[in-house]
Amino acid sequence: MSMAFQYQEKKSFMHDVDPLTKIVWMMCISVLVFIYETAFPQIELFVVTLMTAFLLARLSPKFVFRGIWIMLLFSIGFFILQVLFVPGHTQLFTVGPLHIYKESVDFATAITFRILTIFTSSLVFVATSDPRDIVISLTKQLKIPYRYAYSIFVALRFVPTLESEARIIEAAQTIRGVGKQKGLKNKAENLKRFSLPLLMGALRRVRVTANTMEAKGYGAYSDRTYIRTIKISKKGVAFVLIWVVLTVYLVASKWM
Repeated sequence: MSMAFQYQEKKSFMHDVDPLTKIVWMMCISVLVFIYETAFPQIELFVVTLMTAFLLARLSPKFVFRGIWIMLLFSIGFFILQVLFVPGHTQLFTVGPLHIYKESVDFATAITFRILTIFTSSLVFVATSDPRDIVISLTKQLKIPYRYAYSIFVALRFVPTLESEARIIEAAQTIRGVGKQKGLKNKAENLKRFSLPLLMGALRRVRVTANTMEAKGYGAYSDRTYIRTIKISKKGVAFVLIWVVLTVYLVASKWM
């Protein structure tokens, strides 16, 4: 079973373009979601990002949903709070003593889809970019010191590893008859029983990684060589040019 926020090796347009191209694409998405304050443009950007995930990255709807469901739950709660407490002028309806305004709903919808769009674009980037290629692009093309770029590589490697270990811990506790129980007190106890082994495993893995890097002399030299090479393809250049031109045009149209 594929895990969220892990590189998915397959053939697609987004898999074939280099990480730097996808970084520029994410930057364009981030600029566009922040220049618009109304709901409709934010919904359009979210749909475009989803279509990129489905058509250009060939990610399944199930995989995308598994990657953003936590942020989706957070966004729903955030939407409700914004609708209830953000003031407005045009009243739509009332719920008991609460007045729901058109401006509040529009603002809440815009903020909600802004969060989902940024999160989904990040998911597309992680799922279609080999962490090794990301490090090489950051060091060779953006000239970022490889010690800082490697920290991103470690983070991308650790997230799916921790998710896998969490499933192992859950399965082991279930086999031993320690199932999930209802009730606030029991939930707190379940969280403690589940999080402590996961935390200890993460600390142990970090210590092993640090010792390995030190034994290999990582960071002793200002530069290093790489076996893999990253080239910017023509379709990557075309893809990023389309997004840059579109972003510049929309920003200019917004502020002129």
